[in-house]
Amino acid sequence: MSNLDKAILAIAFSTVSATLPAQWGHLQTSSAPAPRSRALLAYDYVGNRTLMFGGNWSNEFWSLSGGTWTQLTPATRPSARARANIATNMITGEILLYGGDTGSAQFANDETWLWDGTNWQLQAPANTPGGLARHGMAFDLVRQVNVLFGGRRNSWIPSQASDLTWEYTAGNWVQVTVNQPPPALTDMAMSYHPVLQQVMLFGGQRGGSQGASDETWIYEGTSWTRINVTGVRPAARVGASLVANLSRGVLVLFGGRDPVTMEIFNDTWEHDGVNWVKVDNVYGGIYPPRADVAVTHDFMRDRLVAFGGVDANGAMLDDTWEYGAQFQPFGMGCPGSAGVPALVGGLPARIGTTTSADITNLPPSSPVAFLAVGLSRTQSVHGSLPMQLGSSGMPGCRSYTSADQIFTLPASGGTATWAWDVPNVPSLVGQALYLQGVSWDPGVNAIGLTVSNAATLVIGH
Repeated sequence: MSNLDKAILAIAFSTVSATLPAQWGHLQTSSAPAPRSRALLAYDYVGNRTLMFGGNWSNEFWSLSGGTWTQLTPATRPSARARANIATNMITGEILLYGGDTGSAQFANDETWLWDGTNWQLQAPANTPGGLARHGMAFDLVRQVNVLFGGRRNSWIPSQASDLTWEYTAGNWVQVTVNQPPPALTDMAMSYHPVLQQVMLFGGQRGGSQGASDETWIYEGTSWTRINVTGVRPAARVGASLVANLSRGVLVLFGGRDPVTMEIFNDTWEHDGVNWVKVDNVYGGIYPPRADVAVTHDFMRDRLVAFGGVDANGAMLDDTWEYGAQFQPFGMGCPGSAGVPALVGGLPARIGTTTSADITNLPPSSPVAFLAVGLSRTQSVHGSLPMQLGSSGMPGCRSYTSADQIFTLPASGGTATWAWDVPNVPSLVGQALYLQGVSWDPGVNAIGLTVSNAATLVIGH
């Protein structure tokens, strides 16, 4: 075991608690959509990409792939709306959209749309739940039906909240008669739970003036059952996102708002089939905190993706975030004879796997480079960070990491690669390491060294 392994394991085991660390990080993208809230995100299993519909009562349609947002213009698509909902058939890849309001009409619509991987198609079911907005939807993977619950029939009147359960299968909506359903709710969070193999619902606004809910319910096709949560659980809220991570067998709950105080929650929770577990974050959450954010699970890359929302001051946002192992560059390098060395992320830092990073723009003839890995980006044995290195013979260079361990890496053709076997220890999830490349460049300055930018490496599942 390396000194690095020993150091991070010591920290991890000294901080083990019922609270897990999380892995939210900002994703740099190109061609981002305009700022918006209440958009709908879904993963396209056919095209292996994230799709976004609407937001701000629009009918824009976008895809996210390879860090680039691209606006799509299919031949047909739903009209502009907000507060609709979608569910993805994880077997066929079809995405079902129902309802929503237009922002100007008093009543919500009752349209059913299906995305087949190429185009949106307006369906013509014999029965529908009627005009609805602010409802919950999820695809039941075991029974292979879309489940819809609650919502507001008249989108402007709180007392019109519904407590009805509907299922969509074989091209038609069917109302399910259930015993003791949840109370009439709007703006609840709802998803299929891969461990329980049932649909789960959390929170939401109760009908009338009854306030927000902090209840957790599950549905198996005939009955809703309220789970008696004995431990910690998320606070009552509306408008949170609940997304299944199929590979890990958990539901991830993020955000939402207190409808009375209007406080925006910037917390993350996971449900493992038994308990709710509070998730802390090395970055503190998504910043700025926001409500009405769209979230989905990128199945191929095994990461949650979040977009947009509205902050506490009412400003719309257009940034993209991911929940998973992170490689977040920061700082700047200093010029060498082949340009400014760059530290570039490679394989993600997941427990039990090998992570990697490349140092590029090295002198082509250089046989080695170095990687400094530290547990702090604010303090080192030599003082506060970042630290100017001019007095050490490296003018214009800065140190960004505590450099608890230095790795010597073979270089070839101007590139050196660092690889590290991340220990398969769950308590390491969320642990941050701070990396910076060092280029051996004789003659470039008094000591023949330059440095790259730095990066925060966050260990994930």
